[in-house]
Amino acid sequence: MRAHASGHRGLDRRGRVAVARSIAVALALLLFSAPARAAIPDVFGLGSEESALAGATAARVRDFTAGYWDPAGLALVAHPEASLGVLGFGSQLQIRRPGDTRIAPIADPFAILVGGAAPIPFTGVLDHRLFIGIALAIVPEALVRVISHSPEEPFYPLYDNRTQRLVVLPALAVRLPRGLSLGIGLNYLAGLDGQVAASPGATRAIEARVDESIVSHLGVNAGVRWQATGALALALVYRQEFAIPFRTVSHNDVAGQPIDLDVDAEGLYTPHELVLGSALTLPHRLTASLDLEWSHWSAFRGPFVTVSSELPLVGAIAAEPPKVAFTDTFGVRGGLEWLAVARRLAELRLRAGYGFETQAAPASQPGVTNLLDGPKHRIAAGAGVRLAILGGHLRLDVHGQLDVLQSTTLTKKIAPAGSQPDPASALSDELPDDPAKPATLGTQISNPGYPSISSGGFAWSLGAMLTVDYK
Repeated sequence: MRAHASGHRGLDRRGRVAVARSIAVALALLLFSAPARAAIPDVFGLGSEESALAGATAARVRDFTAGYWDPAGLALVAHPEASLGVLGFGSQLQIRRPGDTRIAPIADPFAILVGGAAPIPFTGVLDHRLFIGIALAIVPEALVRVISHSPEEPFYPLYDNRTQRLVVLPALAVRLPRGLSLGIGLNYLAGLDGQVAASPGATRAIEARVDESIVSHLGVNAGVRWQATGALALALVYRQEFAIPFRTVSHNDVAGQPIDLDVDAEGLYTPHELVLGSALTLPHRLTASLDLEWSHWSAFRGPFVTVSSELPLVGAIAAEPPKVAFTDTFGVRGGLEWLAVARRLAELRLRAGYGFETQAAPASQPGVTNLLDGPKHRIAAGAGVRLAILGGHLRLDVHGQLDVLQSTTLTKKIAPAGSQPDPASALSDELPDDPAKPATLGTQISNPGYPSISSGGFAWSLGAMLTVDYK
C-alpha cells in the first residue's frame, strides 16, 4: 500500500486528473443501477377475495385488506377477525430481440399474508363506530431486496423487483351517520441516509468510517365510502406517492487526493393514485363492482441512480441517468360475485373480474434505455366458502390472476456521425470507421435493444386466504 501511494504522489497533474476521473467513472458504473420499487399489493393485489375481482373492490372491501384498497371499508367489519394467506406468482414476460427470446423472471415469487380487523369495543354512542385493522405482506427471504440494472439493460420496471419488500399497513376507520364512513391507512417502511468516509490511516491502510441511519417513511392511503342506497355504494380513495430515499455521501481520500461521491435514488416507488369505486347489489344474489383509477406516473424521475462527484483539479462531475418520460396511466376494473349457495351453516361465492390499464413506460425509447412495458389486461377468478363454526365463521377464499401485456416494440435511432446526442434520444456509432480496420466499418452498437426490442407475455399469481371471525 505504501509503494502504491508513493507512486500516485509522483504523478504529474495530467496523471492525477486521469486517475481521479478513472476512479470516479468506475464507481459511477458500479452504482449506476436501479433500486427496488413498490410492493406486492401494487403488482398483484392484496387478499384472495379482492384479487378474484381483479381489484374492483374499493366500494365493497370489508376486511383487513381495506388498508390498501379503501381504509373506509373497515367500517363494514362486523366482528373481530384474523386472516392468514399465501401468494405465489411468476412471469412469462418476454424480452424479444431479432433471433433471440428470453423470459424476464420475478425474484422471490412467494409471500405470506397476515392480517386482522375488528371494531374497537366501545359502548354507548361509540358502539361499532371505530374500527382498526392491519395488513402484512411478508417476503420470507428478506425485508427488502434490491436488484440492480444498468440503464441499457432490458427489463420490466413495473414488474421487476416490485414485490421484494415487507408491507406494513395499519388502518383506522370511523362510521358516520347517513351511510358515510372515513378511513386512513399508513404505508410504512424506512429509508437509508448517511455518509461513508475513507482515508489512509496511521499504517497507510485505508480506514473507513460509516455513519448511516434508517429513517422512517410513511405514505397515506385515505378513503371515503358512502352507502347511497341499500343496493348502491360509492367510494373515493387516494393513495399517496410512496418512495424510499436511498442517499449516501462518500468522502474518500485516495493517494492524498479527496474524491467525494453523492449517490441519490428513490426506491420502492408508487405514484399518487386516485380511485373511484362503486358496488351494486343485483337480483339473483349477484354483486357487481366497478373501479376507475388514475396513477400519476409522469412524476416518476425514473428507475436509475444519480451519482455526482467533486474531483480534484477536475471539479464537479455528474453521472446523470438518462431522462425517461413516464406517462400517467388510466385503468378500469370490473368484478362480479355470485352467491351460488346460501345455507344457514354454509355459503359458496363465485367471483370473476377483468381490468385494463394503459402503459406507463415510454412507448418510444430511441436511445440507451430499454424499459419494457405495454397496455395490460387482467383476468381473474376465484371462489369463497364460509362455514358457521362454534359461534363464529371459518372462511376460505382462493383466486387465480393473469396479467397479459400487449406486445410493443422499441426501435432505436442512430445519431449522425460526429454528433453527441442525448443518450435518451439516440445511439451513437461506438467505433469510428477506419479503412485499415475492417471491424470498425459500418455501425458498431452494443446496446442490447439495437436495432429493436419487443415486449409482451404474461405474469400470473395464485393465492389462498383463511379467515376466522368470532362474536
